[in-house]
Amino acid sequence: MVAMSSGHVFTLAHLSDPHLTSLRGARLRDLGNKRILGYLSWWRRRRKVHRIETLDAVVADMRDSAPDHIAVTGDLTHVGLPDECAAALHWLQSLGNGDRVSLVPGNHDRYVAASFDSTVGLWRDYFRGDNGSAEFPFMRRRNGVALIGVDTAVPTAPFLASGSVGEPQRVELARILDDTAKAGCFRIVLLHHSPLLDGHVRRKRLTDARDITDAFLEHGAELVIHGHGHEERIDRLNGPRGPMLIVAVPSASYREPGRAGWNQYRVFSDGAGWRLEVATRRTVPGGFTTTSTETVTWGAPVSRATAPTSR
Repeated sequence: MVAMSSGHVFTLAHLSDPHLTSLRGARLRDLGNKRILGYLSWWRRRRKVHRIETLDAVVADMRDSAPDHIAVTGDLTHVGLPDECAAALHWLQSLGNGDRVSLVPGNHDRYVAASFDSTVGLWRDYFRGDNGSAEFPFMRRRNGVALIGVDTAVPTAPFLASGSVGEPQRVELARILDDTAKAGCFRIVLLHHSPLLDGHVRRKRLTDARDITDAFLEHGAELVIHGHGHEERIDRLNGPRGPMLIVAVPSASYREPGRAGWNQYRVFSDGAGWRLEVATRRTVPGGFTTTSTETVTWGAPVSRATAPTSR
């Protein structure tokens, strides 16, 4: 069993879908197939609603909380061009090194089939597990907390933004969840898409959502965090060790007040059980506000404060 100190154990900051890159100067020959559709979407709308100044403000607010670790759950880019992925690497490095930041890619980061080494592979230090491997799922332990990253990003046909976990990842994920449960860890799973069947509209959901949900119900996870939908959401399942929270964070760069932000997860231990405090930080004109909080305990009855509506 993991030796757990009494009191505060770990604080995780979570942001997603920053879409921080620009497609200005992209060459036509780089925009073949589906990428031309992504470019047109960026030109018509995305460049106007995903703003770097909003992202910078979100990151500054997050830094003020002095988290122990940062989780980024994908969609750093618009169409996953090598130049975009290189720019996103510089941004990741500004957040912290690979020991302090954990990442899973999003569907926009794998918009089409492309060279791993020149695209998301540039970020490998941010999804390298404690075993040294940069393969998914990865696992990192931090003071009794297991951070487990699952890759749901796969190239898709035009007008689709779906994802998939696949059987090899599900088998390895089940093993990691069982091993970390035996070790007494508080398990936090990172992925881009919601694992739930109703987590997104059909064209955006996981093709194997039922299988991954069943895996969580069988093997358990205390907290599952994701992005993709650009909206906040908290769902609850009952796992083998108690409640499981599945939490979505909105885009970190959306310019409209209230539509951008980040989440804070504070993990506590009393030596026998766990307590999780969730706080949602959202943009308001001139700054930020905590829009909701929630507390969940394992080994004792659940207690709740004002919380976002579950759907």
